[in-house]
Amino acid sequence: MDNFLKTEKLYTISELNNTIRKLIRNEFPDYIWVCGEIQDLRKDKKHIYFNLVQKHPEADQIIAQVKSIIFEDSKLFIFKRLKEADSAFELKDDIEVKLLCKVDLYPKWGEYRLIVVDVDPIYTLGKVAQNRQRIIEDLKRRGLLDKNKILPLPILPLNIGLITSLGSAAYYDFINELKTSGYGFNVFIYNSYMQGKFVERDVVSALELFNNFEENLDVIVITRGGGSTADLSWFDNERIAEAIAKSRLPVISGLGHQINTTITDLVAHTSLKTPTKVAQFLIEVVRGFLEEIKYLKEEILNEVSLMIEREKKGLRSLAVGLDSAIVKYFRDHLTQLAEKRRDCLDFSQYFLASRKRELFQRWELIKTYLTNLLKRETQKLDHLREKISLLEPSNILKRGFSITLKNKKVVKDASSLTFGDTIETIFFKGRTFSRVEKIGDSDEEKD
Repeated sequence: MDNFLKTEKLYTISELNNTIRKLIRNEFPDYIWVCGEIQDLRKDKKHIYFNLVQKHPEADQIIAQVKSIIFEDSKLFIFKRLKEADSAFELKDDIEVKLLCKVDLYPKWGEYRLIVVDVDPIYTLGKVAQNRQRIIEDLKRRGLLDKNKILPLPILPLNIGLITSLGSAAYYDFINELKTSGYGFNVFIYNSYMQGKFVERDVVSALELFNNFEENLDVIVITRGGGSTADLSWFDNERIAEAIAKSRLPVISGLGHQINTTITDLVAHTSLKTPTKVAQFLIEVVRGFLEEIKYLKEEILNEVSLMIEREKKGLRSLAVGLDSAIVKYFRDHLTQLAEKRRDCLDFSQYFLASRKRELFQRWELIKTYLTNLLKRETQKLDHLREKISLLEPSNILKRGFSITLKNKKVVKDASSLTFGDTIETIFFKGRTFSRVEKIGDSDEEKD
């Protein structure tokens, strides 16, 4: 052990890391191609950082990963390569890529990493296509691909749940087109990301919200403006497709792309190219309904006119027949009608005379009753007048009574006075002012 300690070489961390770096560079002197799935991608002003991971082929589990970086000088070249590919796409989480890399170790951190200098777009597009086809086949197998398509489109789709980016060109194109129609559309808007990693979260949440909305919606519209194939790829999403398939409302897509069709388009009830086309489609449905109503109205009016004409002819025939029948009836019953008329007149005269006598009798009774009532009420008034006269203060004072006031208030109890109080006494004629010298109670007065 002592000999080993004497002969061992002592490394600093920097020396160790640099030695390992040399070993890595000796083992991988050239650039190599590495394939894997991008995870945790982030960007700063210059560089792009992410983890390149390998997943288990039968489970969504990471079995290996390595940190990777694209430096600024390689980033512009790679972006150009991706843009010029047949179906442009962008680097993002969850896509499988084939990268040309330099294997390196950063001595300061002791971290092994891949320095990416190029990308093979064909490899990624193939994987994207394979994944897309897998999703489509899975949707077919589960009977979800055409599930939304079999829902009946409402004949008057005026209440719309709109999933789009609020304030975007797509939003204004859609809303303005509806406004110019002059129809009474009601639009409920869910402000959603239309590209980027939050597309799935927002669109699925919006579909769930509108399917449980308190208002009675007719359709749901998912729309965005134009963009690259990379922007559109966010809608090749299995969870969005499932949410559309399970929607109880018809879903109309207008993702603003003239060439490619997304899985969202395939699953939707109706797929159109632009937000304006979607709005025009809905306007045409409403216009078609109104034209059908107009046509039915004209048909009803025509049928009613014909019916009225038929009934008029029938009524004219009936009127002629009725007129003849009436003339014949009155001719046959003329004598009988004259007798009835005479009987009616006699009865009327007797009835009026009887009523007249009865009214006269009642009038006499009323006059007698009113005369007696007036006498009784007059007597009551005279009696009340006498009472009022007796109770009038001046008449009471006339009988020798007086009223005592203290501070303009009537004194009812001697105990409310105190020695020296000034009191006012009112008589039938005149009044006096005096000062209290003594206060006694009722018993003292009796004594």
